[in-house]
Amino acid sequence: MKKSLLKIFVTCAVMGLTPLFSSCVVDDDGWYPAPPSGWHNYFYDSSLYGRWELVQANGMPVGPYDTNYMDFYGDGRGTYYYYDRGNLYSEDMAYYCQYSDFGPSDTQINVQYEYGNPVTMWYWFVGSSLYMQWNTSNGRTTYIYRPVSYVPY
Repeated sequence: MKKSLLKIFVTCAVMGLTPLFSSCVVDDDGWYPAPPSGWHNYFYDSSLYGRWELVQANGMPVGPYDTNYMDFYGDGRGTYYYYDRGNLYSEDMAYYCQYSDFGPSDTQINVQYEYGNPVTMWYWFVGSSLYMQWNTSNGRTTYIYRPVSYVPY
């Protein structure tokens, strides 16, 4: 009798968990960007791992609906979140890091957005803040990100 009850319990437990395992969705839309040309010694900086919220752009605070978020998974992939007319959107991103011999930092990152243009930036950390800087036609742009535990939906 004990074995029958145990068998029934195990069967029910397995059947109850089956939907959890079969409902996993893999986001594989076939987007596999390559590293930039000439980036042979790239790496994935573990210091970037996690979610980051933009808090300052060129010395000015960023409002809640002007911010963006970068979620680095640690393997060269991630998700970029941004607001457009008050709505939060997301897209896949890829990133590659390498050491730099020039600029304000000895590391740079190339971020490739699934639906946007890639950007190569210098990056460095001050305390727990992530600084990203790149050149534009108007001069240098500097963004400051802080770590966050979640992206608000």
